[in-house]
Amino acid sequence: MQSFKYASGNIKLLLSFKDWSQETLAKKSGISIATLKRKLRNNNGWTLLEATAIANALGVSVEELFFTRMIPNGLLRSEPVRRNSSPWY
Repeated sequence: MQSFKYASGNIKLLLSFKDWSQETLAKKSGISIATLKRKLRNNNGWTLLEATAIANALGVSVEELFFTRMIPNGLLRSEPVRRNSSPWY
């Protein structure tokens, strides 16, 4: 069994983004809710079939979901934050 560094965080982030519960993901992926919760908690032991089913249900690739750190929109900025010289009040 291999540990997938980003799996749990990415899955939880996508669930939040899609406004899905873990139960919804379990139904859409065909994985039992007990198995999904256990694997999200332990972040390891995913089979290739489970990884593919989860990725397909969420609409992303296995590589993106399990091996790439996803960052919530707006957390990182490509432009520097501009400070206004006038006070906000």
